[in-house]
Amino acid sequence: MPRKLSRRFFVGTTAAATLLAACQAQEVPVPPKPSEAPKPAAASPTQAPAVPAATKPSEPVAKPGEATKPVATAATTTAARNETLIMSVSDTFNQFQDATLFNPFLRGQQRTGWHFAFEPLFFYNPYWTKDVPWPKGGPEIPWQAESYAYNADNTELTLKLRPGVTWSDGQPFSSKDVAFTLSMLRENAPDLLFSFDMKTWVKDVQTPDPQTARVVLTAPNAQFVKLYFQWYLDLGFPIVPEHVFKGQDYKTFANLDPAKGWPVTTGPWKLVSASADQKIYERRDDWWGAKTGFQRLPRMKRVVVLPRFEDAKKIQLLIGNEVDTTHVLFDTAIPPLLQRNPKVAFWTEGNKPPYGVASGAIITMGFNCAKAPFDDPEVRWAINYALDRKQVNDVVYKGSQEVSTLPFALLPTLMPYAEAAQDLLKKYPVDAPNPARTAQILEAKGWKKDTEGFWAKGGQRFPMTVLLPPGFFQDIGPIFTQQLRRAGFDASFKSPTNINDLMQQGDVDAYFRFDISVYSDPWASLDQYHSRYFKETGQPAPQPFRWRNADFDKAVEAMGRIQPTDPKFMQSYLQALEVFLKELPNLPLMRWYLDMPFNTTYWKNWPNEKNPYAGGGDWHRGAAGLLLHGVEPA
Repeated sequence: MPRKLSRRFFVGTTAAATLLAACQAQEVPVPPKPSEAPKPAAASPTQAPAVPAATKPSEPVAKPGEATKPVATAATTTAARNETLIMSVSDTFNQFQDATLFNPFLRGQQRTGWHFAFEPLFFYNPYWTKDVPWPKGGPEIPWQAESYAYNADNTELTLKLRPGVTWSDGQPFSSKDVAFTLSMLRENAPDLLFSFDMKTWVKDVQTPDPQTARVVLTAPNAQFVKLYFQWYLDLGFPIVPEHVFKGQDYKTFANLDPAKGWPVTTGPWKLVSASADQKIYERRDDWWGAKTGFQRLPRMKRVVVLPRFEDAKKIQLLIGNEVDTTHVLFDTAIPPLLQRNPKVAFWTEGNKPPYGVASGAIITMGFNCAKAPFDDPEVRWAINYALDRKQVNDVVYKGSQEVSTLPFALLPTLMPYAEAAQDLLKKYPVDAPNPARTAQILEAKGWKKDTEGFWAKGGQRFPMTVLLPPGFFQDIGPIFTQQLRRAGFDASFKSPTNINDLMQQGDVDAYFRFDISVYSDPWASLDQYHSRYFKETGQPAPQPFRWRNADFDKAVEAMGRIQPTDPKFMQSYLQALEVFLKELPNLPLMRWYLDMPFNTTYWKNWPNEKNPYAGGGDWHRGAAGLLLHGVEPA
């Protein structure tokens, strides 16, 4: 049966359309035509928000397939539509699978509210400029903490916590909570999120007074705060209350019990209802930030979090003013939406392409580098030569976006490192499609094309199933896959719901994923390839690449021991980058833009390129809390 393709794939040349016709994948949702979309609903600021039809409460699920009754942590109060902000976030389509969880360290926890109910020690906003009216001070935004400092050799880190921070149950937030959280993670590695890292880096945590925590590291690490204590995109983790978590079974503790007042957080939001269809949070007017004068209360009284939907459903909700912001849209879905609801806005001035903010993440194609034939760096280069990044950008984005050739995003703070890499990119031309070079490499390794034009050896075709996360890369994945087929790889793609488990266990050939850059330098982007993360196939791995190189490890370790201002940092960076480019354990493909819609019917002052007080993406812990503080009534 021929697969259905949306019209987004037929933009461009006849050759591109022919190239796509043979793609093998799931059906891609088609955005509604302007004539098919419902008319915008009249704004009714005094009416309590109705739950969209697709999200009428049914039964929540604690685990996939395991139904439970809705969780209600308190009696809900009435909030008018113009007092309620409704967002559709990511992770799962149509229904949440974490309705009975509120533990940010359990692998089943999703970004459905804990990422703004908890708060960070620091936020980091790489889009910040001196013209941003709020928050003032710079891209690094102290929140639960006021400051930090390293010792001379970067083996100790001292945190100064902000006075007056309290948990939602009135207990003080203190250095004891910091020490407990780090110790809990370190002692439960690798079962909890971030626990492997804490076991790797944390030797001890000292608490000389309630507002001071001193973290003693196992080795010099000048990047520890940036990786773990500053929330940016999905980097960083929260501190949890010792008086709630202590003594629990840390590997199963759900942190959600209405009778006990759980979850206990420091943020201005209280979870009052959770089901598979929606989560409702109500503002806590006794929030410490308002009581101490640190920040004003958020302007909305209620936040409703909905699951992610297909583009067609998101557009319907935006047109009907039933949602205020959603996850990103495919580019071709945006013009019809703007025609039907002119109150929708995007990041760019005048809603011009590329619409969204350039993310700190890039789209990459990775492999199980411990599995033949992907364990051969020359074979990985043969695959890379088959890819034409510019064609994808031209066909899907009409040339409005950027290709990626380095293993980190080109944020302003990282541009000096990109400029320093230009000679290496000439030596290792990542963005230089050359199918003839693909053939040359594979033929030298004994591969021959069979009667249908696919590479084979010993009667077996080159294995190439490319995994795409459900709901992501459906616009570009088919094109890259067909480029591989045109170069002779018997490639196909699919979007399994258990892709994360497959990648963690190494049960993959190739996959698409986001790589998040740490904003100020490339160390963390490179460190994820360190051999400490290597595991044999079948063993769970913190990083999916399963690649190791001693020279690379040495250079990255040298970077981590010193501050980026040290001249030796750049030298070690270029040494590590050359090893990466020579072996290509992961293929940088495209820069990702967050084409996130903001409905201005009920709420204004959404972040944009003129006022980038937060990055796009309310599903990111580095943006959601700032966004909820910054948005104002329309």
